Amino acid sequence: MDKIAYFLIICMSLFALSCGDGHKVDSRTEQVTKEKKEQLMSIQIYRYNDFSVSKAIFLKQELQRVYPSVELSDNPIKLPEKYYYAPRDRYSGRGLLKDLSQYKRESVVLGLTNEVIYEPNEKSSTFGIFGIGSVGGHVAVISSTLPSRKKHSDEHLVKLMMHELGHSFGLNHCKDEHCFMVDAEHENKFSKTPSFCPQCKAFLNRKGWKMKWF
Repeated sequence: MDKIAYFLIICMSLFALSCGDGHKVDSRTEQVTKEKKEQLMSIQIYRYNDFSVSKAIFLKQELQRVYPSVELSDNPIKLPEKYYYAPRDRYSGRGLLKDLSQYKRESVVLGLTNEVIYEPNEKSSTFGIFGIGSVGGHVAVISSTLPSRKKHSDEHLVKLMMHELGHSFGLNHCKDEHCFMVDAEHENKFSKTPSFCPQCKAFLNRKGWKMKWF
């Protein structure tokens, strides 16, 4: 084999290796870009009807302590009457999730209401709940009013918000009895849940949260 042919073979080999490495870099870059885009999703807060502005601002400020991008809509939105169950004076939680989904713009949507909401279960087709979040669906809604018609304390309302947003970012219920993500099992356990557990914190931090408070 003469020197020119040998030289050409070496050049072609180096070119092939270079193309292969370049493809790997592009693939990694694409994955990093995708993850970064997910982490930078903003949380958009919408308040239904008469939910107070001051309470909504308070929840926004509490959320900003652990998540870098939170926005509150200036104007309230109307509760959809088609999800209202008059005999028990409450709204379908699933229905409100569906309603709020229309506001998703590559963001996570949180709805705030003063009305009692419900979710069918083995006990009742209109069982009262505190809030509801679609696991990994980037939409959640919470109520300031318990099924008993009493109001949540500010502390419990913040914990409820964190719980339902945890679901919306992809967390299921947690077995740790002291974690925000514990299954309520038809009870109010917020007095026993001071924070997210380490595993749930790690999961949310990978989604862009900044756990400096909890």
